Amino acid sequence: MVRAHHPLRNLADELAIAGYPAMRFDYPDTGDSAEDPERTELWETWRKSIHAALDHLRRETGARRVILCGVRIGATLATLAAEQRDDVAALVLLAPVLRGRSYVQQLQMQARLENRAAVLPDGGLELHELYLGAETLERIAQVDLRNASLPPDLPVGLFMQAPSKLGADCERAWRQKGADVTSTDFACLAPMLQPIEGLDTRPMDFSPLLAWMRQVVPTPPVSVVGAAGPAAVLAAPGWVETPLRFGPDDALFGMFCRPDGDAGDLAVIIGNTGLNPHYGVARFAVQFARDLARSGIASFRIDFAGLGDSADRTDKIPVSAPEFNIDRSADIGAAIDLLSQLGYRRFAVHGICSGAYHALHGAVADQRIGVVLMVNLPVLEWRSDDDLFSVTRRNTKLSHYVQRLVAKEAWGRLMRDLDIGKILWTQAERTAERARDAVLGWAERRGWVERQSVGRRIMTALSRRQVKTFFLFSSGDHGVDAIEQEFGRGGTGLMAFAGTTVRIVPGLDHMLTAGAMRRTAIDLMIRYVTELNDGGDAGSLPNQAAAVNPG
Repeated sequence: MVRAHHPLRNLADELAIAGYPAMRFDYPDTGDSAEDPERTELWETWRKSIHAALDHLRRETGARRVILCGVRIGATLATLAAEQRDDVAALVLLAPVLRGRSYVQQLQMQARLENRAAVLPDGGLELHELYLGAETLERIAQVDLRNASLPPDLPVGLFMQAPSKLGADCERAWRQKGADVTSTDFACLAPMLQPIEGLDTRPMDFSPLLAWMRQVVPTPPVSVVGAAGPAAVLAAPGWVETPLRFGPDDALFGMFCRPDGDAGDLAVIIGNTGLNPHYGVARFAVQFARDLARSGIASFRIDFAGLGDSADRTDKIPVSAPEFNIDRSADIGAAIDLLSQLGYRRFAVHGICSGAYHALHGAVADQRIGVVLMVNLPVLEWRSDDDLFSVTRRNTKLSHYVQRLVAKEAWGRLMRDLDIGKILWTQAERTAERARDAVLGWAERRGWVERQSVGRRIMTALSRRQVKTFFLFSSGDHGVDAIEQEFGRGGTGLMAFAGTTVRIVPGLDHMLTAGAMRRTAIDLMIRYVTELNDGGDAGSLPNQAAAVNPG
């Protein structure tokens, strides 16, 4: 879902331009959709949600026929839905999961690699935001698309990343049952299937898919246009959410989440993490926003320009942007402008990793921001020639590499993965920088010079404005190394700046991959924000490392 969000948003735009009204939606318990803690079986729920989406699209547009398009397991679900309907004009399958049992095995392997406790004693598994119970996994495992009974003469576009025997078997079985199958190797599917960290942000070329659609389902001479309908609102006990456009030309998108009762004048702006859409890594932003609302605090989880559902600054179709080297303060400021129009007067910003970086620098740029909530801030300064690898090398302590060297079993991997020359050069630069900082610190304490580092300038500016800053780090995170380089062991030097709180919590990882980790981080931040919102100073939250066990 996360990897395909940008390409599918582009595809929907291109379909609309070509005359095909398009609707994207999130399955229950995913994205911005509602979750049900009591729901244990998701497969049938997801299947029913496709029919609900198709019925809604037909009502809104007046269309008589629909085209189903899906990626991976979404393509599998689309195929199963097409079996049950008589209004499907065509089926577009992008790298579909053809055999459920193999897919379940892949999920289990991925879950174990990411979290040893992910495969649960009851036979279910936890993978990012999803809890897939044993019954759900068994239902998925029973799926074999070679047995699908598609309507006769249904046009099926099978777009595969590479040829496979199983794909050929499906194609042959569907043709024997009367479907009109076109199978195409579609190598540019890679951006939908590769890890988000290495995402190729260049827009995908969907022209082969669009050409096939125009051939099998020509667009009508008059475009189908539905009524505007009521504003979209999603509500559950404790919170109400509304999608909002904002910024210049309403080019930016965000999800406004407010309490379902009385609310104060504080709102939290939640920015993107890397290239992830506004719902965040493993839906962290959604969970955080709704828990804030239950605590009486509104929030606005936004997509920066060129990410998620926001348009790019220069072109409203391509969706691409680097993680750090674009200034996001204008996007944050536009979100504050909208929230001000809605009556909010106090503002906090939040982010994880790159989102924390943009939150911190956005707070420096906009004096309306009074609170900054940062999780695993990776770096205080991003230089023009930086990349993720150079920053990681610069922020990693020499002791980390020494520990890897003494681990005999790591030698082979070490030689493959590490560029020893660059590491040694970076460590030499780091030693020189620390020596320089020590000399400057000595001179500063005697009043001979004024410290000019970016980090200290930032913290001085925020402290003078009485901005509250909350730094939350996973124990051992590279961001701790970056802070310690400038502010001493455990970031103790940050305590010299009024309004600063630092928490280093064991048992977390950088992206809070496990549900218990996310729960720990959310609880700490909500406690901090609610104390501030109630007129306190969050003073009951101790600084530095704490024995917080996320389970």
